Amino acid sequence: MRAGDVWRCDFGTPARSEPGFVRPVVVVTSDDVLAFDQFAVAVVPCTTTHRGWQTEVDVDAFGVAQAHLVTTVRVDRLVEETGRNVGVTALHQIRELIADLLEL
Repeated sequence: MRAGDVWRCDFGTPARSEPGFVRPVVVVTSDDVLAFDQFAVAVVPCTTTHRGWQTEVDVDAFGVAQAHLVTTVRVDRLVEETGRNVGVTALHQIRELIADLLEL
């Protein structure tokens, strides 16, 4: 697993505005941290519903990554590897949005 990889994640039944069901996510945890076989990783869910929000980043074939919904999931929730990576530019945009949301 590498930063920027797209996996399918089973979020289970959604509650209110949380992501739910099985959907693509972008792994945003750094490669340095991923090297230590983590039990949980930070991800950003994707959706095909484009809302035009400033916190969305286009990711080919997966719709938009929703940086405002960054969350940590157990690695066993990652149920399928897609074999795709969003690339350096999109990953950087997602991480910058997360930093802005957290005022870092």
